[in-house]
Amino acid sequence: MVTIREMPALVRQTPRPLCIFDLDSTLFNTAPRNWRILQEAAACYPALAPFVARLGLSAMGYTLTDDLRRVGCSDEEMLNTVHEFWRVRFFTNEYVVLDTPYPGAVAYVQRLYEAGAFVYYLSGRDEPGMGAGTRAALRQHGFPCGTGTTLHLKPAFEMPDIEFKKEAFADIEHLGMTVVAVFENEPANANAFKERFPNATVFFIRTITSKNPAPLRPDVVPFNSFEEGLS
Repeated sequence: MVTIREMPALVRQTPRPLCIFDLDSTLFNTAPRNWRILQEAAACYPALAPFVARLGLSAMGYTLTDDLRRVGCSDEEMLNTVHEFWRVRFFTNEYVVLDTPYPGAVAYVQRLYEAGAFVYYLSGRDEPGMGAGTRAALRQHGFPCGTGTTLHLKPAFEMPDIEFKKEAFADIEHLGMTVVAVFENEPANANAFKERFPNATVFFIRTITSKNPAPLRPDVVPFNSFEEGLS
């Protein structure tokens, strides 16, 4: 199987190559977004402060409530309040710009773009609530934008991510390009891409996933950091 280090060479050898990138927990680390929201919640609800003091940016996982439970917060009413506080902020243009790229992510996407890849950003973020912030963040951090790229987000917040991504397959195929690589952090999504595009190399980055992730197909390639593709 092709490694991420070998992918730029394969892109250069492929007519009309296309590379697909997920955003949350693939290119972007969402921990800063969660951490800011948790700090604001602690300012509004002082009873949270002792638990927040036991956490930090590096301790942010998939959900704030699980993070708080891990450090001893067992007040379910408080946890429900925090979850609602988080929910109305996390999926917004204002907060999504707080995310930071993972090490090597910008340089690696740029390398594939310069090798000739059409860069297809495909994310379960919703266009109405997060589109403007997502575009601003991509530009701000130096990811390839404009000609030779596209950003495809969910049309509605309520649409399940896996359903959206499977529906996006038709749009991807309609472009008439060769899907060379897919980068994902969710095993179920990675598996679905490999099933639909068997000749593509599907990569799985080991960051964070949703709860109870699906078993990863053996023909999906796991990796730890985009920096592996830059050496």
